[in-house]
Amino acid sequence: MPRSGALLSLSRDHHTALVLARAARKAVESADPTVCEEVLVKIEEHWRSVMASHFAQEEQLLQAMKNQLAMETISRILSDHALLRGLIVESSTREPLARLQQLGDLLASHVRFEERVLFPQLQPILDAKIDNVEPLEQREENGC
Repeated sequence: MPRSGALLSLSRDHHTALVLARAARKAVESADPTVCEEVLVKIEEHWRSVMASHFAQEEQLLQAMKNQLAMETISRILSDHALLRGLIVESSTREPLARLQQLGDLLASHVRFEERVLFPQLQPILDAKIDNVEPLEQREENGC
């Protein structure tokens, strides 16, 4: 389903996240500590520059649409966000290779879940809300 509105930019962010997840998996396969560290740094930088606000936007959408979405979907997204946030932000006692493996796997499955399950649920709801908003010109004509 084509994305529009608020979901378009979120969906674009997902592409970068999938590229990072793939880089994480390749780094793990290489078992090269230097490569693994470089990928972890890229993921942490992406967190600060994009992913933290991306998560906040999605969580705001979930809150606003909670009565129109499946509770299992909301729970999964929030759980994934918490796990990813912990793996990226919190100083981990985990061995970097294991941390990177989990990050790559979880990030990829999370993005795919959002694209295949959450966004198809949200898009028609958001589109209907936009369709029900009276155009600004019409509101001005009606004295609003």
